[in-house]
Amino acid sequence: MNLLNYDSPLIQFLNKVTDLFILNLLCLICCIPIITIGAALTAKYDVAMRIVRKEEPTVLKPFFKAFKSNFKQATIIWMILLVACVLLCMDWTWIYENGFLDVPAAYFAGAVFVTTIVLFIIMTIFPIIARFKVTVKEAFKTSALFAMLYFYSLIPIIVLMFGSVFLCIKYIRFLPLVLVLCHVVIVFCHCLVLQRGFTKLEKQFGTEDADSDESQTEEDKA
Repeated sequence: MNLLNYDSPLIQFLNKVTDLFILNLLCLICCIPIITIGAALTAKYDVAMRIVRKEEPTVLKPFFKAFKSNFKQATIIWMILLVACVLLCMDWTWIYENGFLDVPAAYFAGAVFVTTIVLFIIMTIFPIIARFKVTVKEAFKTSALFAMLYFYSLIPIIVLMFGSVFLCIKYIRFLPLVLVLCHVVIVFCHCLVLQRGFTKLEKQFGTEDADSDESQTEEDKA
């Protein structure tokens, strides 16, 4: 019977799974206009990291609050990354049409290198602007630095992402369930890696971040 208590590990785990599921659903809906993807991802990681830190906020209000407060900066960053993604898609389309073996090795290596950089920036830059008050330039610099320092910790997250695609294709009959479980696992593991790195970044941005957390707490109480 103790397992059914609200404070039991099982119930707490199920609450986190439910919150992360709702969070991913909100993010997906807010990504539909495409231009809002940056703000949606920022809001998603803002709330997800709070859940991982066991602050356990309600999902809806913090999500839309973070979405609104970070919209301008997140959208500017997303537009830059979107252009980069479009150019990379054009490159890979050209490589595919011409044959991987017929493309110059230097060009292929360059495409792989740039794609890796863009992927790691997308994985880290939105959580960074969700957690810290930084300029667009500082966000890109911090994202690149974070990706280099935690390269090996982020690799398993990428493996999980590609693994989730494989599972969704293999078990397409159970697509909704597989998709939900994969997203929850990926977001949770990703946030664990981010939080470990952010504890060091807080030494640099900690004062500003603490002030923002205090002001948010006061607003929530009001």
